[in-house]
Amino acid sequence: MSLIAVQVMHLCAVVAPTQDVAFMYSIAWTAVQLLFNNFFITFKEASLQWLTHLRWISALYYAFEGMAVVQFKGMTLSCSGGMDPKGMHFLKELLPNTKLLSLKAVQNGLTNPGPDCVTDASAVLEYFHFGRGFRATFGILAGYWLTTHLLTYIAMVAVARKERR
Repeated sequence: MSLIAVQVMHLCAVVAPTQDVAFMYSIAWTAVQLLFNNFFITFKEASLQWLTHLRWISALYYAFEGMAVVQFKGMTLSCSGGMDPKGMHFLKELLPNTKLLSLKAVQNGLTNPGPDCVTDASAVLEYFHFGRGFRATFGILAGYWLTTHLLTYIAMVAVARKERR
């Protein structure tokens, strides 16, 4: 991701007439990266759905997807130990108006779920709608970097021809 960001900054420096304009171009690119990475605002929760198509130009979206796939795909975690008393207290403080947490059956289910309790971490991938494998995501990021590299080269050639007198 940092290689792509540096390449975009080089591109902005080449195409912008001044350093200040290059900085503004870089900030605009960064804003698109941050807003459309599916982390801060998930695409299914966005009120302006047509804006979610900008995710396809967000390198951070692909980086987040690749990281999530590597971390969570096929991972299961045992929850047979249950929730400790501090966790139960925190949950009650977090959800103070939930009467369900005061029921003994619910408390017992959370603190002693049983030996067959398993948590599937792939639910994180389903929540964010990440279905692409890591290799494909890596390939997309490499293509993104090559594209920005090529655009920088083309811009440098164009500026050099313009400056040649």
